Amino acid sequence: MQKRDVGTPAVIVHFLPGSAGEVTMNRAAFQAALETGLSRLNGCKTAVEPDWEGNEENCRRYRERKRKEQETSGE
Repeated sequence: MQKRDVGTPAVIVHFLPGSAGEVTMNRAAFQAALETGLSRLNGCKTAVEPDWEGNEENCRRYRERKRKEQETSGE
């Protein structure tokens, strides 16, 4: 069986309008989702550091808020 030539893949990038705060929250939420999923797969708490510009600054407020939520819920 011969392989069919499908050509080169087309990559389309969309940039949605959003404020800096929305980008910050989306990146932090994405990181939290990655950590949750990988922690469940690994069976232990797993930290993830996506490689994007300004990562530490973007996630600080979100992580602080989540930490406070966990402390108040008793987890």
